[in-house]
Amino acid sequence: MNAALHDNRKYEDEHPDETGILLSNRIHELCNHGLLIAEGFYKENNLRPASYTLTVGDDYIDSKGEVHRLTEDEDSFVFEKNSIVFVSIHEKFDIPFYIIARFNIRVNWVYDGVLLGTGPQVDPGFSGFLSCPLYNLTNNDLTIIRRQQFATIDFEKTTKLLPNHPLDEKKRIIFNAQDKRVEQIGSEKYSFYKASPLEPLGHKHGKPQRMVSSLIEMKEEVRNWRRLGIGSVIAFFGLTLSLLAFGANLYRQNNDFSQQLGAVKNELHDANQRVSGLQNDIERLARDSKQMHPTAPPVSPEGNAKSTH
Repeated sequence: MNAALHDNRKYEDEHPDETGILLSNRIHELCNHGLLIAEGFYKENNLRPASYTLTVGDDYIDSKGEVHRLTEDEDSFVFEKNSIVFVSIHEKFDIPFYIIARFNIRVNWVYDGVLLGTGPQVDPGFSGFLSCPLYNLTNNDLTIIRRQQFATIDFEKTTKLLPNHPLDEKKRIIFNAQDKRVEQIGSEKYSFYKASPLEPLGHKHGKPQRMVSSLIEMKEEVRNWRRLGIGSVIAFFGLTLSLLAFGANLYRQNNDFSQQLGAVKNELHDANQRVSGLQNDIERLARDSKQMHPTAPPVSPEGNAKSTH
């Protein structure tokens, strides 16, 4: 790699008329100059049509918050079910000042139930290593292997960087502006912040302690949400069983009431039949009484029966 050429391409785009996401030919070209993927560039093996495949680095923090390092002898670790780990990315980045980068988990890992937490973008001018949390959302333990392909990164050009300034002046402006964070250049304002190159998992200034505590806090939150979810499911099933029991009792009561109502209807029908039978018996007795006792002749006022002739 030519150091002078690398330095020039860091500040000035050789293809200013090209915009959008970089295709594989431009990624390959810049990587050969020590940019984009500054270290760990595997060329054709990890190159994609419009992205590059990233691999798992050596350092990681397990689900218990303990820092570890993978080696050739111990090149894997168990990613426990329903847990979170923090892994480093093996590749080192050196992003030009006119390009941003974004990375995310590979699709096959998503299908396996693993998600990756990332920031929105890697800013122009970034230099160093990146790390990220992984979430195992499954009920199965998984194995993470050193140098395993797990994420993809793509690169996109920004608007033109100081287009009316020569290369040396660009370098001077950016160098001076990094201390101010915002630089007024003519009628326009630019922001260039100075950042020390990041090491894997940020092994400087107490950052691992903050990462570990955050990781444990996230793990506890996931655990609390799982408990809350299990409690809600138990409460739901309890309510469902209570409603089913209430419905069963209501059904039995309704069934008993229907049977009692049917019995009352039968008794009423039998009573009606008995009443009808009694009415018939009374009418028959009345007719028989008339036949046995015909009507007597009329009696005169004197008490004698009148002669019929």
